[in-house]
Amino acid sequence: MDLTPVRIRGKKRNRALIQQHLGNTKRPRPSYSANPFKPNTITNFKSKSNPKPQTIAAMPTLQGLPQEILEMIFLCSMNISLPRSCPSLGRRLSSPAICLEYFTRIFFNTVDHRPNVRHQERIETSTSDPDLQSELLACRFVTFPFFLTYVSKAHSLLLQQRGKAWAKTGIAVPDASYFDGLWPFKFTKITYLGFAEGFRIPERLLHGPWTEDKASLLYVLVSLNGEIDWEASMAGETAREGMREALHEGNERAVAALSVLLGIAQEITTDVLRYAVTECGCKINLLRHLLFNAQILTQVSDKTALNFHDPVIWNWAERHESEEKSALLKDMLRKAEHFSLEFYTPEDCDWRDIVSFPYSGPKFDPRTRLNQLSRELLVKLYQNHGRRLMIGVRGSQRERMTQRERT
Repeated sequence: MDLTPVRIRGKKRNRALIQQHLGNTKRPRPSYSANPFKPNTITNFKSKSNPKPQTIAAMPTLQGLPQEILEMIFLCSMNISLPRSCPSLGRRLSSPAICLEYFTRIFFNTVDHRPNVRHQERIETSTSDPDLQSELLACRFVTFPFFLTYVSKAHSLLLQQRGKAWAKTGIAVPDASYFDGLWPFKFTKITYLGFAEGFRIPERLLHGPWTEDKASLLYVLVSLNGEIDWEASMAGETAREGMREALHEGNERAVAALSVLLGIAQEITTDVLRYAVTECGCKINLLRHLLFNAQILTQVSDKTALNFHDPVIWNWAERHESEEKSALLKDMLRKAEHFSLEFYTPEDCDWRDIVSFPYSGPKFDPRTRLNQLSRELLVKLYQNHGRRLMIGVRGSQRERMTQRERT
């Protein structure tokens, strides 16, 4: 079908020529100089076109991510510096659930907990990092109640890994109830907590003011073979000051833990013993921990940190000769000099009222009599920070980790 042509009146105009003609005939606007000494000159101003605003695509930031994705990134990276990089990230990543999950992955998940794996093989295949664990223990959210919560979660995870068949055997797995009363011979049976060999106790737990939770956490960490860094930190000086504060406050559990840490380094000096006797009332339960730990390494080391015949201490005992604790003090000093001071004395009818030696348990029983064999075992255990004495083990865990990194 052909279209019928229709004629439209008018003349087609060339718009390009019209614009060019108008541009040639347009006169510039005159502008006068602001200087009165110069003649007025006419200048041409070219109007500058306003630049178009450039739009930049929004880049996603960690602060702008949803809470669930941010938590997934943190738990996948396991970078402890992420919540420390920004206050807003620290607030969003400091929930109790995230802290507990991160703590569990650093400790519990680094050890193979299968029941068919031997204890020695479990130690050799462990991927626990003592430096990372020490840095995590220094965080403020790690308190004694938080630690008990972690023990409960680790216990439930262990039962899940072993399955229902293990539950039918009737073999009980130690749980958080083993920490009731804080007896080392009970809670040291819990072997699934995943503490690395050589982890360090944070400085915030080595000084007062002493509370029950703070002293309990320090006591547990010492019993689990914790150490302090005497060379690259101020932990040693902090422990010395913390000992004086614990003696002044009469906190027996803190004195028991610090006596082990200071005794290994032979830092229980005459001044500490003199302060406990003359300034703090000569409390026998506190002196028991000081002298028992001070005597262990006196026979195997040339370092003489403690003078068992200090005139100030013996003069104090002579002035208080009428008191019963004066005779006990003299007897304890004589026995400690020859490494024959036992932890419990015959006068201790109920040993449950006394805070136990932190390294007591299946490795050492403080109720046994001291003989030549028990002294040698106690010295080796003491020098090994309470760790189990393994015969035929090639190097420590830290040395094995270094060897794996090299290979």
